[in-house]
Amino acid sequence: MNRKRKFAAQALSVLMLAFVLVLTACGASSTTPTANETGQETTAESETNVSDKQVDEVENTDRDTRTIATVTGDLEIPVQPKRIVVDGYLPNLLALGVKPVGATSWDLENKVIADRIEGITSTGERSPESVLALEPDLIITWVNPDSDGPIIEQYNKIAPTLALPYGHFKDTYEAMRYFGQLLGKEEEAEAWLADLDQVSADAREAIKPYVKETDTAALMGVFVVDKNFYIYGDGAYRGGEALYQHVKLTPPAKQREEMIGKETYKQVSYEVIGDYAGDFIFLDQGDMLPEIWGSNDGIWKTLDAVKNDRVFQLDSDLFWGNDPISLKLQIKEIANMIVERERAKQE
Repeated sequence: MNRKRKFAAQALSVLMLAFVLVLTACGASSTTPTANETGQETTAESETNVSDKQVDEVENTDRDTRTIATVTGDLEIPVQPKRIVVDGYLPNLLALGVKPVGATSWDLENKVIADRIEGITSTGERSPESVLALEPDLIITWVNPDSDGPIIEQYNKIAPTLALPYGHFKDTYEAMRYFGQLLGKEEEAEAWLADLDQVSADAREAIKPYVKETDTAALMGVFVVDKNFYIYGDGAYRGGEALYQHVKLTPPAKQREEMIGKETYKQVSYEVIGDYAGDFIFLDQGDMLPEIWGSNDGIWKTLDAVKNDRVFQLDSDLFWGNDPISLKLQIKEIANMIVERERAKQE
């Protein structure tokens, strides 16, 4: 679809949404939706202080709703939301045993949750008509109100919308505890996090025979969109949280100084790659190196990790995900890659 057709389609969608909302306001006798087979009843009455990003309840308006503080102001939401639609954060809810009635096509394309999404209706690329048809009583989105306010305005015309912009949480612990408290799933959240700690401990134990305390591990790669080379930190990008915060591999000194706890990614030139390379390299989109460097790969071939066969190609379907379910799988995969490669060398 060209840009003009896409714009026309978007304008038509907005007009249709406005028309449907008018009809709904005139003809509806109740604003409380009914649950269907894909909805899951949750409770969110417990307000324990479980994280820095705790659900801040302002007041109870009545026995069916409560008001919480959000980045867009106070928001009145159901105490027990039964029909949730998400635009982001789908794996967080699924990890807690909560299945929304709807999610965007982007959410549903996440391959690590393919076996958990049966019964969830696709809302396409944020189609207001599709969201409205599902009669949600709560919408959760990671859209940033500062840059995409009109999207949240559209959502709010349909149902109370909780905006938690991408990057809102400092790590998975904070995110899972927030959603646990929001949805009355505090025990499930803590159990899930305890399992995460065990998965991480198992991974660290598995690689002990093959990774010395003095070894370093770099996270780097080509970004497919702009075809530039990047170094990644310990945050949301390319498995950085799994590699450094959970498997606890040590970043090279320059990467640690400039990025760990500070930057999530940094573009660098080919000439300085040696400054960021480690004894192990975890490489994203490594198949694109010949395309961006051509035959000028002399520096790359001099790196210890390359010469020692300690460069690990990351599966983009797994390592591009920044969600709790992907995180556990990333931790396991990092350990498996190291163990399998080093064992093969010893045989």
